[in-house]
Amino acid sequence: MVYPISKNKNISTADLEKQIPYPHNFQFGFESYRSKLWGSKIMQEMGCQLIYSLKDGDIYAFDDDLKELKRELNVILDNLKIIEDVFGGGIDFRVQNAIEAVKVAEQYKDVGVYIG
Repeated sequence: MVYPISKNKNISTADLEKQIPYPHNFQFGFESYRSKLWGSKIMQEMGCQLIYSLKDGDIYAFDDDLKELKRELNVILDNLKIIEDVFGGGIDFRVQNAIEAVKVAEQYKDVGVYIG
């Protein structure tokens, strides 16, 4: 799952989720992706430490971590061919789902992205 979250109780997560444009959704991969894909050596070698940390737990990215998450998602997109050669297709759409959540979060103070 991937979706925007808020530390501000006046901002509803449901309202944030409604801002994710179709056809994007809240899928970031199967549970097995945590270690198989996101926690793989390839992610670590590409410097995607936040994404790589999914092998051990969920991500709650706010402020500087949100900027880092965006950077890592773009690194994945820049290296998509290499990654999909190893892990197969469908990764692009899942990464785009996360990017859409980041775009929503960037519009607000105290809003971040959850991936779990």
